[in-house]
Amino acid sequence: MDLIPSKLRQFVAHVGVIPILFFLSAIVTWPILAEMELFERFYYYSRAHEDWDLDELGMLVINLSIALIFSAIYQSRRLKKLVHEREYQRKRAEKNARHDPLTGLMNRRAFETKLEVAGQHLSDADECFIAMVDLDKFKPVNDLYGHAAGDATLRAAAQRLQAEVGEAGAIARLGGDEFAVIFERGLDATQVERIARRLLHTMTQPFDHDGAQIHIGCSIGLMNWSADISGTEALRRADKSLYDAKTQGRNRFAWYDAELDRQSHERAEIQADLKLAIAKDEIEAWFQPIIQIETKTLIGFEVLARWTHHKRGPIEPSVFIEIAEDSGQIGALGLSVLRQACRAASNWDPSLTISFNVSPLQFHDPNLVDQIKEILTQSDFDAHRLTIEVTESSIISDFGVARTKLDALKALGVAVALDDFGTGYSSLASLRQLPFDRIKIDRSFVTNIAGEPQNQKIVTGIMSLAKGLALDVTAEGIESREDLDYLEGLSCSLGQGFLFERAVPAKHVAWLVDEQWSDWAKGPTEITEKVAVLQSKAS
Repeated sequence: MDLIPSKLRQFVAHVGVIPILFFLSAIVTWPILAEMELFERFYYYSRAHEDWDLDELGMLVINLSIALIFSAIYQSRRLKKLVHEREYQRKRAEKNARHDPLTGLMNRRAFETKLEVAGQHLSDADECFIAMVDLDKFKPVNDLYGHAAGDATLRAAAQRLQAEVGEAGAIARLGGDEFAVIFERGLDATQVERIARRLLHTMTQPFDHDGAQIHIGCSIGLMNWSADISGTEALRRADKSLYDAKTQGRNRFAWYDAELDRQSHERAEIQADLKLAIAKDEIEAWFQPIIQIETKTLIGFEVLARWTHHKRGPIEPSVFIEIAEDSGQIGALGLSVLRQACRAASNWDPSLTISFNVSPLQFHDPNLVDQIKEILTQSDFDAHRLTIEVTESSIISDFGVARTKLDALKALGVAVALDDFGTGYSSLASLRQLPFDRIKIDRSFVTNIAGEPQNQKIVTGIMSLAKGLALDVTAEGIESREDLDYLEGLSCSLGQGFLFERAVPAKHVAWLVDEQWSDWAKGPTEITEKVAVLQSKAS
């Protein structure tokens, strides 16, 4: 019995309402017209009034009615087709709004909605895990093989991700080569790690594209999501663990670590304060003495950066300099410190020099030479009293460009020194091709050299090389009388280290020159006895 209404509904949907109404009207009115003999009366009436052409008019009405019926059927079917097309486009737009068109996975918007829903059903007893997956070595794929290969690689990576995760979780492409997974099937941490290891192995297998084999990998950040944190925070923590996995060497997974996150947050705060500190010259130029070892006389200072944060207190240079390099602020930091140093040193004895280390990133700045020239002019500081120190990592990429820049510095009257000599892998090539005036032996070879036979051989070789090239040598990291005596026996010309003095601010340089260096002719024994008192006065 139920089949009849169903078939009627299908018939009405297929033909349309208007044609059916016309048809039903014809069925209803036909017996009435027949009963009233209207057609017969119409026929005789038209015969009686042939000059009115009523029969032609009647045929016209009938033909128009038939045409109207067919037109109604056509329009009804056309309308139905438009409705279906609109519904298809609506569903397609809704899918595109929530899915990545390249891989077919959920997009960021849909994933965040899913996180929100999952968080609402997450209880204290539940364990839910989130994974962030980022492809390693993906950028070279686009560079070497083109964007079509990159798209194919992303699709293949998404398929491998789906194959490994299976029904255990929902996957999304957040953008670029970054994916996210929320595990929803009651897995424990061990099972999640097992999936992560399989995925790491799978992603290292080459992809085939147009006869070429494409090699990538992936890094994974894992997060155990509890009910006391929001989905947004859980995603941030998973992203933080992904960053940790990448910094540890890539092609591995890492769990979220609250302590590392705290350090990262602290680092971000320092980075935010750094820009303002540079603008206000709050990162100060401090000065560590450089002496002539044979005569024990002061010849100059190495310029070092020191920062006393208004809330955190002193921040280690290794911390804020690394942050400055990573955030692109190292150039502004270096120029600020050099400007302060030149202004302070311009009032000192003209025989005293200053040495300033330029970071690799700052050395590659095409405006570096002009910036140094401007500082020298503004501070009225003699260029011949300045030594610019560069490391091998600054020059190794292109000796030709490095030579041009070093020649430009020397044309200003500035001396140039190769810093951390002995720690690089091309020191001899550097000395042979570039116009250095001095080399600095790294502190790792100098400190406790009297008790390290291997370091003694290395330093002896460096001294012989420097003598053959007519270069001055500065040994940094001298911390004991024994170290000083050994270096003096090798005829090392210059030295610096804690045995003589730590770095001090500019306002204490005059005190060092007047009070401390006058005793150096007596040797470091007498000076060592006064270090504690002098350091307390300097602070």
